[in-house]
Amino acid sequence: MPLLPAATVRAALRLTTERFAAELASPTDRAPDWTDRAPDWNDFEWRTAIAVSVMHGISALLADRLRWAGPPHWQAFLEEQAEQGKLRERKVRALLTRLDEASRRANLPLLAMKGSALLALGLYEPGQRPQSDVDLLARPGDFDATHQLVLKAGYAEGVTMWKHRDYLPLDALAVPAFGEHEANPIKIELHTAVHERLPVREVAITAQVFPADAQPGLNAYPSLAALMRHLLLHAAGNLCGCGIRLIQLHDIAALAERLSQADWDEALTTASDGLPAWWAVPPLELAQRLFPSHWPHERLARARAAALAACPARLRRAALHYPLDQVSMSRYSVPMLPGIEWSHGVIEALQCARLRLHPGRKAVAQSRRAAANVHAFASSPWVDQSRWQKALRFLLGAPPRVTTMYSLRRAMAYEPAHANFA
Repeated sequence: MPLLPAATVRAALRLTTERFAAELASPTDRAPDWTDRAPDWNDFEWRTAIAVSVMHGISALLADRLRWAGPPHWQAFLEEQAEQGKLRERKVRALLTRLDEASRRANLPLLAMKGSALLALGLYEPGQRPQSDVDLLARPGDFDATHQLVLKAGYAEGVTMWKHRDYLPLDALAVPAFGEHEANPIKIELHTAVHERLPVREVAITAQVFPADAQPGLNAYPSLAALMRHLLLHAAGNLCGCGIRLIQLHDIAALAERLSQADWDEALTTASDGLPAWWAVPPLELAQRLFPSHWPHERLARARAAALAACPARLRRAALHYPLDQVSMSRYSVPMLPGIEWSHGVIEALQCARLRLHPGRKAVAQSRRAAANVHAFASSPWVDQSRWQKALRFLLGAPPRVTTMYSLRRAMAYEPAHANFA
């Protein structure tokens, strides 16, 4: 099925994204009447729905939550994703067990972050939450020893970015299967710090998330507040780059119910830039708007007020009205200066513009190496274009987003593996 004009694609992305967000937000026993009926979508919109569910990591959740049946190819897709999600979760758990045993033997204390921590908490049913990689946080002095540990676990060193170093399994597929699949590689990302650039201001929270009494092996976060703090900072980084995923916002909402007032005070306390967690305001606003029934507003109020006061006024206003499709993986194209509203003042905004236009040779080289390891980018001619060609393309109109177009094209070509599909 060929892709349609940009306006049609944008409309389909918005339509399907908003519907799925609403479906996930409504508990079955309180769902509005329309959730009993399948959407009246055309063939292209149903294919877009497949792409959106994969990009947002919600396919297995939808398989469990939806109260209606769509066309056969949609139902077959959901069934496959639910099955493959369970198979992949078993692989992730097995990998975590191996890493835990190896790090105990090596006397290395490591923190298993984000998805691995959520898996241990049991916030989701088996297979519901996808996990494409395992994030490990090591103390800086333990980096080399942990590097060797990962290599011995059957991994090859990938690209070193400013946030982490990538590792891929030695038997990784050159072309991954679409969506969740048992055969797709589980990456390892090794960190020595937990930080984000928003968009140029670096915010670090490493000291708050790594356990002070960490023992050899894979450790949990020191508290639920520390986990929430990391989820919010990571979500802020993705929002700043217009790349948030629905599953990330769902994680925040699902965990929010478990936090006490003291937990919220800890989660939103001052970070490395000397300010309360101003960066948490946009993901919190969006998560509360999408999943309103999950929020303990009274417990959150005091900590949120301090974070809100530290948040730039322009960002506060924008966060109140963020359309999900425009700040998420559903966005058709990325603006020339993504995240500029996150700047604290004119100087940071100018720095953001300068780095976007002239990121420097080292940053460009790192981006190219990273893109070569991601099939969506490696298969796109956009990556090989020069800076001036890309700038010219933006002047003529923001180009389609590489990852979004990749998911759409794979969804257009998707055929379920089940032989009984008709």
